[in-house]
Amino acid sequence: MASAPQLLRRRVIVGAIAAASVGVFVVDNVVSLQMVTGRSMQPALNPDANRLRRDVVLVDKMVRGGLTARLRRGDIATLASPFDPDRRLVKRIVAMPHDCVVPLGRPDSFVRVPKGHCWVEGDESFHSSDSNSFGPVPLALITARAVTPVWPPARLGARLSPLPEWKKARVYADGSARLSDSPP
Repeated sequence: MASAPQLLRRRVIVGAIAAASVGVFVVDNVVSLQMVTGRSMQPALNPDANRLRRDVVLVDKMVRGGLTARLRRGDIATLASPFDPDRRLVKRIVAMPHDCVVPLGRPDSFVRVPKGHCWVEGDESFHSSDSNSFGPVPLALITARAVTPVWPPARLGARLSPLPEWKKARVYADGSARLSDSPP
């Protein structure tokens, strides 16, 4: 028969293993933190021009695999790069499936976003490699949706800015009504 200290030790070990398993599951599938590098999402993320300061955001991973019911135009999402699956991009969702978008630099053309895809752009277009260069991306590449900054402390809980009006003017919801003409 085991002594009381041995039983206590076993319970602690089993509890620690269970807690670690739950923690790993939550970080892999529910929520986690993501550091944002680069200037493509300024001013929404990394608003400070100092490249040494980077935002860390809380991300919701329950959107993984293209669960469109949880994704909306204007959301800031993390996604696997269409060219390098090991590289993560942070971009704003500008258009959803069946929307039409006027790409930057091509005012006389439009792209209809196919079913199962979305159009993503950085807020700072001059420093962004996004759908304007590689086209619509599969929703399956979306890995998370940014919820709020948690670092630096001054930005803790800050509300992420909405889809800029100048981007709305280039999107036609379901291919017909201009997004900027629809009520908020």
